[in-house]
This record gives sequence, C-alpha cells and structure tokens, in this order.
Amino acid sequence: MPGRHRQSPTHTAALVVGGTAGAIIRYATATAWPLPRHVFVSTTVTAAVAFMVAGFLVSVGLTSPLRTAVFGVCASAASLSAWAVLTISQPPKLSIAFLIGTPAAAVAGLLCGLLVARVVAR
Repeated sequence: MPGRHRQSPTHTAALVVGGTAGAIIRYATATAWPLPRHVFVSTTVTAAVAFMVAGFLVSVGLTSPLRTAVFGVCASAASLSAWAVLTISQPPKLSIAFLIGTPAAAVAGLLCGLLVARVVAR
C-alpha cells in the first residue's frame, strides 16, 4: 500500500505564486489584445503551450518548488473556465472556433509535452 504523500508548505506557496503569475499573464494578454480574433489566438496558443509544459512537468515529476510554481503558472494561464466564458460570449462563428480550437490546442500541447518527456527520459 503506497504511503501518503505530503505536500510541503514550500510547494504549496510555489503553486500559489505560480497560479497568481499565470492569472496576471492571462489578464495581460486579454488586455493587450482585446479584439475577439486576438483573444482567440492568444487563448489557443496559451492553452497549447501551457498544456505542453504542464504535461512535461507532470510526467517528469513536480519535485522542486520551481517546477511546482511553473505548473501553477501553466494551470492558471490556461484556465479552461476563461475558455468557457469566451466560448459563450462571442459571435457564433468565433464561438464555434473557441469551442473546438482551444481544447484541440490543449490536447495537442499535452501530447507534445508527454512526447518530449518520453524523449528526454531515453
């Protein structure tokens, strides 16, 4: 039976700091590029990159506070709740693009991150 894993206070603080930084990054991109098509591009690119990095980090292990903080940045920057709000608040064609494009980019990024981790592990 596996033992319980305790998360150190350092890792928890790193996750909170990273999550805060990711939220600030996401807010800054939405503010810098407020037009709907810009928001679509920034959302899909952010989701792809964040899921790629997060997939890599999860597969190699979150052993250091720095990795935990980077994971927090990825999780917060690629917030799928923001994607949901953007999907329902756009004109129909852009809404469909958000609905399909963002999860597709996230899955593609995750697969790339896992593939990179596998190559690095060899």
